Amino acid sequence: MPALPKFLQPYKAEGEVLIAQGLVGDVEFSGETYQVQLFSPDRKSDVWAFLQLDHKGRIKDCFCSCEDSGDTTYCSHLSAAFLRIYNGHSSPLHHRYERSFWNAICHLMAEKIGFDIDNLYLEGDAYVCESSDGQRWMRIHGTDDVGSSRLQEMLQYRQEETEETSLKFSNLTQEEIALWRKGKPTPQLRYELSFWSDLAKLLMLQQDEHEGYEFIFEEDDEGIPCGVKAIFPQMTAEFHFTREDLVKLLPSLSTVNTPLAVHDAGEDAVKKITYDCERGEMYIAQGGVAHESEHEQGISLDGWSYIPEKGFFPKDNRYLLGAERLQGQDIDRALQEHFHLIRQHLVGTKVHPDPVPLSYYISFDSSWNLHLEGYLFNPGDLYSGHSRCFGEWAYLDGEGFYHLEGMRFPDLQTTIAAEDVPEFVTAQRIWLSTQPGFETHIASVEAQMSYLVRDDGNLLFERVLAVDDSSAGTKDFGQWVYIQGRGFYCKVTSELGLPVRPGIAISPEQVPLFIRMNRDELQLIPGFFSDNCPVKGSKLEIRLLDEETIEVTPQYELHERYSNKPVRFYEDFAFVEGEGFSEIPLERRLPEDYHDHVEIRGEKLSLFLKFELNKLKRYAIDLDPRLILPKKIELEAERIALAPARGKGWYALNMGYRTENALVDVADIWTALQHKRRFLFCDAGLIDLSEQRFNWIRPLVKDRLDMRGKTLFLTTLELIKLNAVEEVHLRKSRRTDYGESVALLQELLEFKTAKEPDLSLLHSHLRPYQEIGLRWLWFLYQHQLSGLLCDDMGLGKTHQSMGLIAAIHKENPGKYLVVCPTSVIYHWQEKLEKFLPGLRVCTFYGPSRMLDAEYDILLTSYGIWRNEAKLLRQVAFEVAIFDEIQVAKNQSSMVHSALLNVKAQIRLGLTGTPIENRLRELKALFDIVLPGYMPAEQAYRDFFVRPIERDRDPSRSDLLNRYIKPFVLRRRKEDVLLDLPRKTEEVSHCDLEPDQRQLYHEVLCQSRQQLVSQLNDDGSPVPFIHIFALLSHLKQICNHPAVYLKDPNNYKEYQSGKWELFLELLSEARDSGQKVVVFSQYLHMLDIIENYLQEQQIDYATIRGATINRGEQIRRFNKDPQCEVFVGSLQASGLGVDLTAGSVVIHYDRWWNAARENQATDRVHRIGQTRGVQVFKLVTKNTFEEKIDQIITRKGRLMEEVVGVDDHQVIKQFDRTDLIELLQDIY
Repeated sequence: MPALPKFLQPYKAEGEVLIAQGLVGDVEFSGETYQVQLFSPDRKSDVWAFLQLDHKGRIKDCFCSCEDSGDTTYCSHLSAAFLRIYNGHSSPLHHRYERSFWNAICHLMAEKIGFDIDNLYLEGDAYVCESSDGQRWMRIHGTDDVGSSRLQEMLQYRQEETEETSLKFSNLTQEEIALWRKGKPTPQLRYELSFWSDLAKLLMLQQDEHEGYEFIFEEDDEGIPCGVKAIFPQMTAEFHFTREDLVKLLPSLSTVNTPLAVHDAGEDAVKKITYDCERGEMYIAQGGVAHESEHEQGISLDGWSYIPEKGFFPKDNRYLLGAERLQGQDIDRALQEHFHLIRQHLVGTKVHPDPVPLSYYISFDSSWNLHLEGYLFNPGDLYSGHSRCFGEWAYLDGEGFYHLEGMRFPDLQTTIAAEDVPEFVTAQRIWLSTQPGFETHIASVEAQMSYLVRDDGNLLFERVLAVDDSSAGTKDFGQWVYIQGRGFYCKVTSELGLPVRPGIAISPEQVPLFIRMNRDELQLIPGFFSDNCPVKGSKLEIRLLDEETIEVTPQYELHERYSNKPVRFYEDFAFVEGEGFSEIPLERRLPEDYHDHVEIRGEKLSLFLKFELNKLKRYAIDLDPRLILPKKIELEAERIALAPARGKGWYALNMGYRTENALVDVADIWTALQHKRRFLFCDAGLIDLSEQRFNWIRPLVKDRLDMRGKTLFLTTLELIKLNAVEEVHLRKSRRTDYGESVALLQELLEFKTAKEPDLSLLHSHLRPYQEIGLRWLWFLYQHQLSGLLCDDMGLGKTHQSMGLIAAIHKENPGKYLVVCPTSVIYHWQEKLEKFLPGLRVCTFYGPSRMLDAEYDILLTSYGIWRNEAKLLRQVAFEVAIFDEIQVAKNQSSMVHSALLNVKAQIRLGLTGTPIENRLRELKALFDIVLPGYMPAEQAYRDFFVRPIERDRDPSRSDLLNRYIKPFVLRRRKEDVLLDLPRKTEEVSHCDLEPDQRQLYHEVLCQSRQQLVSQLNDDGSPVPFIHIFALLSHLKQICNHPAVYLKDPNNYKEYQSGKWELFLELLSEARDSGQKVVVFSQYLHMLDIIENYLQEQQIDYATIRGATINRGEQIRRFNKDPQCEVFVGSLQASGLGVDLTAGSVVIHYDRWWNAARENQATDRVHRIGQTRGVQVFKLVTKNTFEEKIDQIITRKGRLMEEVVGVDDHQVIKQFDRTDLIELLQDIY
């Protein structure tokens, strides 16, 4: 195939990728005009590439509908379209189509059946054509959805084709269009506009797109083909034909892969070919045996002999290469049909491969007969020496054979009698307009058509007087008048009915379209078109006129000789007085919408800046810097100072956004936002105010800004929040208050305070990391902020909180609130009385609770606060401490709602697990301690929850981390307690006992299949209750069959692999003198353990939900050497207790939440522990316990990503996919 045009070479690789990925869709063509569909990679959108080729298959014009391709821009779509049109062949698709089998057979069908689509009818899903006598000629049907859809669109729901909607009119002359409008189209045009032409092209494209197609021929009684079935991947077509039709189809059979061979006589016997230029004869020397024996054996068929399974052989050698001598028209046919063979074997004479256009020498004789004589290079060259013409081939003496192109007449020498000249001129007037001295003019001889371009740009057509008709060399031919040297003039212009006529005026904006639609007619007007284009290049000047208007002005660079000439532009055409109109080449054109001066304002301004401006930069010679988006933009403060006049915790800032160009002040951005502008044009560049980074400015009220001094007022919370989203950079300057600005910014970012907290009221010594925590709390209090203290269990959150109370009470005595779970209320009471003895504690708890008249610290539970909220919310506290604040993580709960009404200067939440399952719980906690800090529910869900939990977006996790970091303090034990003994964790496995396994499978099989079916049905709700009931039963069986059967007193009658493993671990721990802490979530399991310990006379302590003397149980385990085991339920004893006397922790069964397990472990591994801690998690192999362990591990990273903590602290709630995975994989 030919090489890509130079202007498409840069897009060749991209175009090949589009083809390789199958993104080239429909190819529509008519003659040399194509439109090709191309899809986006996701196949959700498409574009169309339009190409027009010249007679040599080169691109004459092209454009694409994609956004990347304007009037002067090329793209990969055009490259892919050009490559698809050739598809690896040496000739374009429309050339291959013209000589194709499909074009030939559809022509035959059209002749037999006619052009009316009503001649088709549906037979099932197939389209069938029959003649009036019932003879079936054609049947076609789709074999897949794509093929059926294409046939249905073409044949069943066919749209009417018009000049406006059809590509087929693009190559027609005015005469052809005029005949069509009169209802008298030429036979070729009738065929082109019919469904037969579309069907032929569709089948041609099927052949071109699919290598794997199959031909099956149907034979008559004598074995001669009378029908063919073509099978493609998308459709199957069947055609029937007569023997006479078959002869017509034989030449086109070579264009398809078919088992029916058509042999050229003597091809394989040709040895040498010579040409005698004197005699005009071609001689063929035979070197082998011809097919004469086959002729005698075959079936005779109009000059051919057909031999089944061998093919067709010519009977008469004079038509092909079987003869020894060829002359006249036989040479023409031989060159047409055997060009490559003759060129290979012809000795001594050259055969030129490229066609040569035939030119004509035109003259009148004395009787006014018109003579036309064809020539190749010079008039008469085909008649000099031994030159001869053989049909469409000519031999030029001494040069060789040339293929003649553009033969308009049957013979090289044609004479038109004088009386036939008018009809000849009318029929050939377009062609004659290109012959110097014989041009045709649409104005009469008295009033020759001319044109005028007025100062206002209007194009007018008028008549001008011609030369005197009595001049020599003038002849009146009736309708036409010939003037020597000038050509033919029509006597009456109106007779032609043309759009170009005297008196018509075309407005400037209509001129380009008028020229394109009437190009052929306008060529007949002398001087209308010029071959010289004055444009050397074109650019755009893009300027900002005011805040609401952008001006785009075209600037054309002209060739030097036009520098002092006025040039007028009409889109893609340039006009020069005295020369005419010229078309600006593609590479020098401007985008379609910017041929003239344009002012852009209003709604179009945003669209221009967002979509158009970037595409126009390649044309811009003078682009206003205020229209250029900055490459970088940073938030910069020039001054930060305290604003005591506004109150405590207020700052005054001179702040703006710094780009590589300049600084734009926040006050200017705020003003633009108040005027609801989308963009701000300033020295810093083009600022897009729709960016989220400016959202914090939008809600600022007017009194937050001092417009004179460009000063912005923010609270500490607002400034910290702003810095979390976008870092504030302090600009270095020589201002006298620069040092103060640096100090204030460092104080805010590093959480420093000018005054250290006074802890003289705290009767305890804080560890270094606890002092850091206290300073952070003190900073929050000093700046009227709040937060979450989320240290690991055992790091002393209680002590840090009491330190804050002590420091505040020393400076500003007031009332303090502590709200905690019921299970630890007495733990708090003991600690407060011990370490803050100078403060009065009111424990507001129990049925006989009373609110003391005088107290410093109010201690109560979440349940009491919920019930007594109406009373307690009237009290104003300096500090409100919410221990284990995750209790209120459900924002729809009554506890959460009650805590929102607490009146306190600082709210402090204590928790080791700020988020247990969902990010929404983090927001719920922040809504308690820092109301209004987090975005609204919908915004929070869209911006944080979905991107992090569903999409695993690390950038949003990082942003949320920065957003909450100033108000969340969390330390790991391994990071701060370097002297804390090591904790070793391991999963200990066991097997099911035989009877235990049988029970396990019976319970599993009863429910699993039904539950999986319900989960696979997305339309039905997830049966959570039934699923967790099944999983709970299986866990109980893994623990001990007696737990599931609710028979703990007779546990010895059942076997359990996990029970045996537990007894082994318990024995080893006791033998080594270590105390053991055992957790289980099932009360019957606790019953079994306690029954065993009693039987073995092993002293133990226990806490369950119903335990009343919790403190006594904990004291006995920690203090009594004889108490060797602590047995507790995970829910009741996993929080707020100190079990540091133990050094072996056994999690008999796994909890759904890894964070809850770790909280329980931290009851042992905490401050005060002196021995290394061993943690055993019991898991039964080949059961769902293994699967739940994997899911907990996989999904336990959420809190670390957001809050920056432990590796395995949290598990999300199970979704439908997790549950299906869990149930399907259970053994």
